[in-house]
Amino acid sequence: MRSTFKLLVPFVLGAVALATYLVWTQDRRSGPLLSDLRTLPIESEGTPGDAGNLLAIEVKLLPADYQSRERLHLRFATYLEQARAAGLLNEKTIVVLPEHVGTGLFALGERAEVQQARSLRDAMQWTALGNPWKFLRALLDNQSKDRRTEAVLRIKAGRMAEDYQTIFGGLARDYAVTLVAGSIVLPEPHLQRQRLHVGTGPLRQVSLTFDHQGQPIGPLQYKYALSRYERRYSEAPGNRRAVTLDTAAGRLAVALGCDGYRQAPPEDADFIVMPGALAVPESSCPDALEPAGATPRLEVRTLGLPWNLVGSPRQPARHRHGPPVQLHNLWLPTRP
Repeated sequence: MRSTFKLLVPFVLGAVALATYLVWTQDRRSGPLLSDLRTLPIESEGTPGDAGNLLAIEVKLLPADYQSRERLHLRFATYLEQARAAGLLNEKTIVVLPEHVGTGLFALGERAEVQQARSLRDAMQWTALGNPWKFLRALLDNQSKDRRTEAVLRIKAGRMAEDYQTIFGGLARDYAVTLVAGSIVLPEPHLQRQRLHVGTGPLRQVSLTFDHQGQPIGPLQYKYALSRYERRYSEAPGNRRAVTLDTAAGRLAVALGCDGYRQAPPEDADFIVMPGALAVPESSCPDALEPAGATPRLEVRTLGLPWNLVGSPRQPARHRHGPPVQLHNLWLPTRP
């Protein structure tokens, strides 16, 4: 009898622990984190006219911004409302968001522990614990240097692509502007019937632009010159083919990060926008080129990313002093 009881106790305790864990994985309530919605004066240069304008929204993104679609939408809607009140939004306005603004979408719908994690490793670990079976399958199928991050981005990819298009396409439609939605990392992303889809191939960093009706303007814009940490879980495509996008203001070229400094823009580009621009490109981008010609260009820096998304996965995100947001407007000159 005692032997049976001794065997039964661990079994019961294990069953209780498993039941508790399964209940925990289903609890997706977010924690009480707050976004920073302060606004600051908009810096503007150039002469207002009918040719349109480029508007950079540089923000210090926080884990709180990724608690829900509504939170992230509200963060950028706050600044777009400010720009509209200042008379800076029109049918020829092109709004540009920071690099990796879409990559943090893996945290949407996850438990509060994910948002409260200090490092990328911890955020990915909590996400994995909340999605154990999918995570294990994805983990066994990849051989990257950061297998945990790649596995999480793969299991969340379908939802991330949907959220990315819903949030940023919705902002473009709501404010009737063209919007360059920073960038996002997805497995073999592609456009099909005006929807962003994912595949099973390598993780790629891409940018998608939406027109004033919230519809994608193809093709996707890829990042080629990946940083050291980005290469741990993603790959650059082999073909380096820069193309322009048709917008109401003219032909738009999008260059992500070091791509804007290392490769010449397409010859037919009327203007260039650069999400992920660097304060000192020479130190981070080998073989950086000097900007050539008089083509207007707008550099959009990332003031901060949650969980140290593009740094060491073990290091916490740095709490840098400085403004939570900077808006820069560039009026485009009238083309001959």
